[in-house]
Amino acid sequence: MKTIIQNIQIAAVASYLPKQNLELCSLGELFGEKEVSNIMKTTGIERLRIAEENETASDMCFHAATHLIEKEGISKSDIDGLVFVSQTTDYILPATSVVLQNRLGLSRNTVCLDIHYGCSGYIYGLFQAALWISSGACQNVLVLSGDTTSKMLHPNDKSMRMVFGDAGTATLVTKGDSPMAFNICSDGSGSEQLIVQAGGFRLPKSEKTKELIEDEDHNVRTLENLSIDGLGIFSFVISEVHPNVNAVIEQVGWNKEDVNLFAFHQANNYLLSYVQKRLKVPVDKIPMNVKNYGNTGPASIPLLLSDIYSEKQEDLSKVILICFGGIIFTNTII
Repeated sequence: MKTIIQNIQIAAVASYLPKQNLELCSLGELFGEKEVSNIMKTTGIERLRIAEENETASDMCFHAATHLIEKEGISKSDIDGLVFVSQTTDYILPATSVVLQNRLGLSRNTVCLDIHYGCSGYIYGLFQAALWISSGACQNVLVLSGDTTSKMLHPNDKSMRMVFGDAGTATLVTKGDSPMAFNICSDGSGSEQLIVQAGGFRLPKSEKTKELIEDEDHNVRTLENLSIDGLGIFSFVISEVHPNVNAVIEQVGWNKEDVNLFAFHQANNYLLSYVQKRLKVPVDKIPMNVKNYGNTGPASIPLLLSDIYSEKQEDLSKVILICFGGIIFTNTII
């Protein structure tokens, strides 16, 4: 799906990080110094932020939204849309977006929606906000995206525990004077490449789903924990991402040299470095901050923007945001 929505802008971005800081080097005794060192070198990740036991994705997004509202001086009564993007919602029901509407003190006329996507979800949140504004239904939409992925991991799963961190973000989408171009693709054939098999209605939790499983690489998890086919996802990304980025550049009539910033979902340094070489763009146009946060799912792009560019006065008039992951989506926005 390709479309261009006119007169939309990202007006502000804010992020919240949990206080708990996990240094990967501290896991040497558990997983082995050599194993930890190899993962750190491959991924570029040195530390992660981990949510407290009673801290949820909505808590972190609430703090990010509160900061954004106060910093921008926007009236809560002017916010008429709220999209919550997360795979770690507060409840099966009700929708967490509605809970956040009440908690933030927003009007009862606020349109609310949960989007249950992970790494690819931020683009879907922006797309939904842009549609609401373009239709005239809303003027100011909060896109709150975050996950507590650490709560889905088994503590003895070295392949996952040293990659995923937690964060919450808030993005204010409003009317503007420039277009947003979206290129959104989906491939559900990869649904088992990143999955929590048990806990839904297809496979409810049971004593059987709590049994430990050890794979050939000695990663330990249960069916209730997140599992990943790293090679499968890597193969998907290297074959699909760069042609989709080139397609959206062509869609809006830019030259690749015109782009100020390629803001990628922060999966790991190795993957992003590979994509950067395939795209043949300068390294400084594809910033990375996984070193301090790891893969934060739907929070990674807004966290990147607020982490690196909040204090910089740079030309970001031509920016491409690129997400991938979840049940294998590739999304591109300008």
